[in-house]
Amino acid sequence: MRKFHRFLTSVVAFGILYGVYRYSFRTDSEGNYLFLLPREPDQSSLQSLDQASSEERAVDPTRLANLTGFEYRIANDICKENNSYSELLGVILVTSYVGHDEIRSAHRQAISQQKLLSMGLLRIFSLATIPPVDRFITQAALEAEQRLHGDLIQGNFVEAYRNLTYKHLMSLQWATQHCRGAKYLIKMDDDIVFDPFYIQNYLSDLNQHEDRYLLAGYTFRNKKVIRLRANKWYVSREEHRPDVYPPYLSGWLYITNQRTARALAAESQVVPFFWIDDTFITGVLAERLKLPLTALNRWYSANSEFLDCCIRDMKRYAYQCDYYVGPNGGNGKLIMEFVQELERCYDNACYQRPAGKSLTATCVAEFKNQQNIPNHGTAMVNQMRL
Repeated sequence: MRKFHRFLTSVVAFGILYGVYRYSFRTDSEGNYLFLLPREPDQSSLQSLDQASSEERAVDPTRLANLTGFEYRIANDICKENNSYSELLGVILVTSYVGHDEIRSAHRQAISQQKLLSMGLLRIFSLATIPPVDRFITQAALEAEQRLHGDLIQGNFVEAYRNLTYKHLMSLQWATQHCRGAKYLIKMDDDIVFDPFYIQNYLSDLNQHEDRYLLAGYTFRNKKVIRLRANKWYVSREEHRPDVYPPYLSGWLYITNQRTARALAAESQVVPFFWIDDTFITGVLAERLKLPLTALNRWYSANSEFLDCCIRDMKRYAYQCDYYVGPNGGNGKLIMEFVQELERCYDNACYQRPAGKSLTATCVAEFKNQQNIPNHGTAMVNQMRL
């Protein structure tokens, strides 16, 4: 009797469970349980997928922001994808004033293109057209420089302070169109000293996915717009209405990738032009695209004297430098000395700087007598009757 009760209880329990299973889950017209079928995306998810697939707007190669009819006066296919440079860790995009041939020479002497290629890097200098007031360089000289070194691109817009945005965008667009095999892009100014060995190691360890955005460098936040007309950086409300700039990266040197550069270049072609290039490209455009900024502020020194002291201490004590990026202070020789000492330091395993020997505590800069500044004219002093 006890066994029969047990059996009856099991049958009832099984019936209840089957009823829950049979009638509690939705079925389609053929009686198939919907929870066992592949889930169909709803309209909202379909819409988000469509947005994701179309988010990369096409870039018009004949435009730079609001500048139409753009073309290269000096073109360059050094990164052509069917040659040995198709798989690069990074391309170094150096925006250079057209007349800074000595500065470009200093960069080449500091570290050659062949050495950079062995590290998975490649360098290109971005120039504009010679302005009418510059009588110290010719287009023929630039073309000879290109034949000798093969590392120039030149746009058909004139070199001018308010045209830096065009040069900046030309660099990004060239890399995304002519050097698609490069994983990272390093944009920098030509008067900047940097540690290519540290940056190569940083990029090698970054493991950045190609579908992610990347903007990394010295990050400025809450920078006020200068409204004083006498200031070099004066900006009117017609040019930029807010009184504070969005967060942006210093144009001295920053790191990005192909996807981000394409997005920035495309966005620049549909928004009003702004002439301060780093604020516009890594600030205004990045904010519109909701791109996050990665702060690498500890890399940077604002004082070229600290880099002088780094060279001194690498020579004397084999101390590592605390900084990886900084200005050359108008001294092209510093570009060469810094990289050459760094290479020797890396080869010989320099020591970390002792805690009590920081650069801020030990650096005493020497007086620099700028004897090598080229003579671009003679000053004339005349008496004036008041």
